[in-house]
Amino acid sequence: MRREKPVKLYVTFYTYAEAMAMDAACKRANIGGKLASIPRKLSAGCGVAWECDLELRADIEKLLKQENIEFEEMAELSA
Repeated sequence: MRREKPVKLYVTFYTYAEAMAMDAACKRANIGGKLASIPRKLSAGCGVAWECDLELRADIEKLLKQENIEFEEMAELSA
């Protein structure tokens, strides 16, 4: 029997510096998640995405705006 993979939120970035800024901002704000390789279904300039639980989407959107972090795409995909 095949298990359903959980849906995760992926935020992609144009540059690696923006991805690193996101990582630092999330750590300061105690928002869970991690930097991960871009899933094959997505593409991004730097090849790195922020991966976190889908329930954190509102917090992530708020943080991106507060920290003025430019991102390329935000997508919900099976992990």
